[in-house]
Amino acid sequence: MMDPILSLAHSIQTSPGVYAVLLGSGISRSAGIPTGWEVTLDLVERIAALSAEDTKGDPARWYQDKFGKEPGYSELLDILAKTPAERRAILHEFFEPTEEEREDGIKMPTAAHRAIAELVRDGFIKVIVTTNFDRLMEVALTDVGIVPTVISTADATKGAAPLVHQRCVVVKIHGDYLDDRIKNTEDELASYDPAMDAYLDRILDEFGLIVCGWSGEWDQALRKAFERCSSRRYATFWAARGKLGVRAEKLLTLRGGHLIEIDGADKFFVQLQEMVEGLKESKAAHPLSVSAQVSAVKKFVATPAYRVRFHDLLVDEASRVRAFLESAYTMEARPVDTATIKARFEAYDASTGGLQHMLFAAAHWADAYNFESIRQSITKLVPSSRRGGMTVWLEMNKYPGAVCFYAAAFGAMSGGNWPLYKYLLEGRLMHGGEEENVLEHLGAINIVNHDAENTLHQQARHTPMSDHLMAVLGKLDGSGEIERDFERFEVLLALHYLMTSKSDGRYTLIGRFVWHHSNQITQRLKAEIERDGDNWPPLNAGLFGGTSSNAIQLVDKLFENIKKMSNRYY
Repeated sequence: MMDPILSLAHSIQTSPGVYAVLLGSGISRSAGIPTGWEVTLDLVERIAALSAEDTKGDPARWYQDKFGKEPGYSELLDILAKTPAERRAILHEFFEPTEEEREDGIKMPTAAHRAIAELVRDGFIKVIVTTNFDRLMEVALTDVGIVPTVISTADATKGAAPLVHQRCVVVKIHGDYLDDRIKNTEDELASYDPAMDAYLDRILDEFGLIVCGWSGEWDQALRKAFERCSSRRYATFWAARGKLGVRAEKLLTLRGGHLIEIDGADKFFVQLQEMVEGLKESKAAHPLSVSAQVSAVKKFVATPAYRVRFHDLLVDEASRVRAFLESAYTMEARPVDTATIKARFEAYDASTGGLQHMLFAAAHWADAYNFESIRQSITKLVPSSRRGGMTVWLEMNKYPGAVCFYAAAFGAMSGGNWPLYKYLLEGRLMHGGEEENVLEHLGAINIVNHDAENTLHQQARHTPMSDHLMAVLGKLDGSGEIERDFERFEVLLALHYLMTSKSDGRYTLIGRFVWHHSNQITQRLKAEIERDGDNWPPLNAGLFGGTSSNAIQLVDKLFENIKKMSNRYY
């Protein structure tokens, strides 16, 4: 299975703006910034010193015994400082660097802060939720030219613009260190203002989540927010050193999330940013290069002794792709708009890119002992059962299998491997609880509805999915005749569909050939069959009834069906 950090990087790159970051105190620890509780205890020590008393190493207990209550951040500041200026002077010691500290990089944004800021700058992250009081994240963002909207109080949530319209939002759920209303003690962390709760609920519902530096142990109100959120529109990734605590593990399970074991926040976010940037530049779906994948396929497919390795190479890649897609793209995701649908198509194409090349190459040379491995690598990409969710996502969920089916079948036709072509087209496939001929599920016209197909193009088209698949296969073929070859391929698919579909030949597997040079294509194919007779290679493989007379009748029937549809396109 794909490394979780690579899976996360791929999700971020293909779905910019979908993931929010949740940062805890661990993110600022290496910068020398104390936690809010550490600041509180330091202030207690100062009060004890003013009273000439010794806390004996337990300032919280000393304060409890002396004043009969837990130490509170705001109350302690009131005791030590009587004016706002004095208060800021005290707090500057904890959160603002001196010149010497600045030179040493202390109390300055860490590598993690700066990597996150770069992800924001490049449009991949737009929401940052943090339990920290410091302003290191804001400084890092400003350094890359981003002025974030900072929400540190419940009042600020009420006037905030919708999240979808924000360039960057930093939500400081426990407050800012210069605001006396920060949350610090166990009682304060038990609940948030209803307005802040509602704002946080929206984020947890509408965004995927990257958690780092938060233990999940002390912040009761934040844990409750996780528990309230029942949706899993996008995946959750929790980066932590070693195993999570019991409470954090429970939250991760609740979100159906993925644990990423890291050596530290700095290394993790720097690596993540580099991976996202690398994927952006290369548009690669997997670190193994396509050329290396194809070379391995050609080596293994050529020798019977390698048939097991050939099987494992293809089927393992298909399993990896399916597992990643299921974790990164849920069936309940919102919004369902043109941009989101198009982005998911692009993500599916990128994720299956390596497998498309592998199947196209394998189909040229595969022998009978390889056929089932090729078919399995396709069917693994098509979920057999229809789960609950948005209709368009449930339909699109079979697109990865469809594009890989087209890559394999087109490769078989291009390489003259008609036995494999026949084997693929005669396959049965279970999807949505119904077992059908493979073309009933994966034929271009049967994948998704017309509106969803048209998101693939800037302008509406007659056969948008067919046009798109031609462009995809053109990247695999390289012959320079993709339009001619693809339309011939679609006609052959349509002939098989006429023979085998449950419509008894009354309908056509519509493709671009229906409106584009249909007469030339069908007549050229008919002439080819008449020339070769029963020795026409597809007939030798047992296709189209096995005789030239049957094949010619099918071509004539297809042409008649096309003429009946002419009013739709002209």
